[in-house]
Amino acid sequence: MTTSRARRCVTLACPVSVIPGSAAGARLAMAEVLQEPSYRRLWTSGFCMNVARWMDLVTLGWLALQLTGSPFMVGLAAFARSAPLMVVGPFGGVIADRVRRGRVLIVTQAAGVATALALAVTFAAGVGGYWPLVALEAVFGALWAIDFPARRTALYAILGAHRVAQAISLETVSMQLAKILGPLAAGVCLAQLGPGACFASIAGLYAMGLVASAGLGGRLGGPVASAPASVGASLRAGLEVAFTHRTMRAVLLATIAMNTLYFTYQHMLPVFARDVLAVGPLVLGALVAADGCGALVGALAIASGRGYLAHRTLFATGIVAGPVLLVAMSGSRSLAVCLALLVLMGAAESLFAAMQSTLVLLAAPEHARGGTMGILSACIGTQPIGTLFIGLLAASLGVALAFAVNALLALVVIVPLAIGLVRRRSQPTVRGGASR
Repeated sequence: MTTSRARRCVTLACPVSVIPGSAAGARLAMAEVLQEPSYRRLWTSGFCMNVARWMDLVTLGWLALQLTGSPFMVGLAAFARSAPLMVVGPFGGVIADRVRRGRVLIVTQAAGVATALALAVTFAAGVGGYWPLVALEAVFGALWAIDFPARRTALYAILGAHRVAQAISLETVSMQLAKILGPLAAGVCLAQLGPGACFASIAGLYAMGLVASAGLGGRLGGPVASAPASVGASLRAGLEVAFTHRTMRAVLLATIAMNTLYFTYQHMLPVFARDVLAVGPLVLGALVAADGCGALVGALAIASGRGYLAHRTLFATGIVAGPVLLVAMSGSRSLAVCLALLVLMGAAESLFAAMQSTLVLLAAPEHARGGTMGILSACIGTQPIGTLFIGLLAASLGVALAFAVNALLALVVIVPLAIGLVRRRSQPTVRGGASR
């Protein structure tokens, strides 16, 4: 499909020509998404940022552990990295509705280059410490909080409702490829070159993302003409839509539970690697990459899924399977078993990640789409609360038991939400993967 034809289809909301149950039809839908030049550049930019983010997360966890020796201080560092998403996220959604999204992405990526270079110089000079690390990581967190809503709503602006599920699935592929490459690169850099080289590499990745997104400008949409007049009104509109739509409300509540009680295990993997498996940074990178491998397989399966995609069922499956597998991993002392379980956990996380944004974007009206993505960002940003909690648990009970307790608590909250999503029949699934 040419670019002009794609834009006409978005305007007229024409359906994707997909034969139900046909793999060829699914590949056609993916090909149409990838034929859009603006989307390809946005995908490349996002991939560079995702690799940089995963390199940074692994580097942060390992450095915090090496500098302090305390699981709680590792959790505190992760708190500083993620807390801005909870506070800044809703305002990032308002910005996505009021400022040209291409401009937002340029600013966040340029600031990412500067922040990574500051960390690289600090640690290369041998003056890096725990608190300077935490302070600059908080800047990374704030940049992500602003970038995320703009990037997600830009997908909708480029491709429209009928192709957004495939677009987000391909975005999830980008995230999971990054989750493999980023931790492996961080492990090698930490073991062979030191933290300064890690942060210099992160700066280079942000710079490549900046080059890829330069010139997109107005092609990514915004400002929205029907957006409320004031910032307060924009926030209220996003909240009203988010918590009056039943499916969206369930997705947001599940997102809070997953981020406060499940995904926090990722920040404790350095502690698990050292204290339980007795391995170093290279194997730590492999552990995180194993999760990424499973998530990549899951994302590819969703992106090339046959015919009709049951979005809510996929989402419900992911949010239940992940914590169950984490309970299993908490009882294992075998590296091979842990690697296998992390692959399966990654697949479950992929279902969650792809369907989460898809369900929210498709349910939100145009005037509140950025606002609702900002609310989603804030829900994702509740993870810092969980990182402090799991840090305290790991310090007092041990990291393996902390994993098990958190996962079981997550299931108590999530299972009723998952059952409600699967049973709800009032929201039909439509051709091309979009559900309302």
